[in-house]
Amino acid sequence: MDKLLNQITNDSYFYSVKHYKQSAWLGHAPFMKFAVRELKPKTFVELGTHNGFSYFVTCQSIVESGLECKAFAVDHWIGDAQAGYFDQTVYDQVVETNQEYKHFSTLLKMSFSDATEVISDSSVDLLHIDGYHSYESVSEDFFSWLPKMTANGVILLHDIHVRRNTFGVYKLWAEIKKKYQTMEFVGSHGLGVVFLGEIPRGLFTELFEISNSGNLAQIQGTFGSISDTVMQSLLLQESASLLKYAEHERDAVIHERDAVIHERDAVIHSNIWKASKFLRIIKIRFNQLLNR
Repeated sequence: MDKLLNQITNDSYFYSVKHYKQSAWLGHAPFMKFAVRELKPKTFVELGTHNGFSYFVTCQSIVESGLECKAFAVDHWIGDAQAGYFDQTVYDQVVETNQEYKHFSTLLKMSFSDATEVISDSSVDLLHIDGYHSYESVSEDFFSWLPKMTANGVILLHDIHVRRNTFGVYKLWAEIKKKYQTMEFVGSHGLGVVFLGEIPRGLFTELFEISNSGNLAQIQGTFGSISDTVMQSLLLQESASLLKYAEHERDAVIHERDAVIHERDAVIHSNIWKASKFLRIIKIRFNQLLNR
């Protein structure tokens, strides 16, 4: 156990996240990178992409792992009552980021059900479900997409530990655990890992065995520690970016002020300004007489 977890902890691959966005999914980035590299999916689908953080972590991992994989992001990009609604800007930014991965990544701006008409049956190796989180909606997403999965496919469910308001993924998760082999993470609202068939060979098998032996907390601690380091790095990058923007704005204001001063000085030292001095004095005296 220690050998594998130390190997994961000391692998720089897990600490690299290129496209930072504020997201409830931040803590799961290192595990997603692990899943992509170990599963080597030929087709990846994400249901519910929003600003693209989890999706582009996956795309980055596909590139870094040298995989031949088709990726599909499915979303209508208008938001919902749980996550909040947003404007066209969010989708435009996702489109812009996707340019880096467009040779294998496709954005499907449609409903999840409509997307089932686009994706072939028995073709998806890795599916991430993160849409509307009511029990009814997530159940429909899970079961309607099962025919799209390969025999040994893996499904990720976000928000399995959220119990507020209309969230009901935890209910489906309790049912799934009775039928399938699973792993789970408690941080960042919880992430459930569902193995539809055989556990993938290699490091995933070792990780699953550690989980089954009662040491799930060790796995969660390992990936949690990595995600903490990643988030601290990302926050430092964001702070540095904000500071740079603030400095740019300050320099722009200073430049504008200096331009105004220069223009004023040019006027004051011009011949017209000097020649009109007598008229300005007369105007001031005249105003003084009127105000008596």
